[in-house]
Amino acid sequence: MIKNLIWDFDGSLFNTYPLMVEIFQSVLAEHGYTASREEILFLMKDTLGKAVEYYMELGVGEDFYRLFQLREEAADPSLQPPFPHARQICLKVRERGGKNFLITHRSRSTVMKLLYHHDMASLFSEIITKESGYKRKPHPEAFIAVIASHSLIAEETLSIGDRDLDILAARSAGSRTCFFSQNGFSPSVPVDLIIHGLDELESFLEGN
Repeated sequence: MIKNLIWDFDGSLFNTYPLMVEIFQSVLAEHGYTASREEILFLMKDTLGKAVEYYMELGVGEDFYRLFQLREEAADPSLQPPFPHARQICLKVRERGGKNFLITHRSRSTVMKLLYHHDMASLFSEIITKESGYKRKPHPEAFIAVIASHSLIAEETLSIGDRDLDILAARSAGSRTCFFSQNGFSPSVPVDLIIHGLDELESFLEGN
């Protein structure tokens, strides 16, 4: 039985990629470069850092990434919503005596801004961000720490992510895994559950 959930943030708990891609595309255009939304999303789904590195190697200005960050940080939280069913799932987990956790490479300030805006901050027992100091996914360090510090049973813990690195990190820590497949992206690593919407996760947990 699954009792606890460990969430990734972008593309798993919150539907932030559409706005991120839009801002990224806009900043690229201001620097004289044209890229399709599909190309940008494909690169971001690897990592945001690799997407930035790719365009920096093409010659975009050194201020490109900082300008992107500033605009993303200033973006309206209402344009970066949680996925449908995300809040309900987190509430049900707590009602059943379980816990929700969040492990992301994002800054704490941007994560908390969105969580508070959408009334979800109180639903998490621990929120790990880049400031927490753990090694980045796919290293399992953060997952191992969460499981140990909260005395979780790994087999009763399901980790949700939208990238291979989320799944690899969780599996290495002993957690069960759920890949949130969107926009034609599928896992290339072993995974316990594949969903295409959080309604499928909600149904899985209800029948678990």
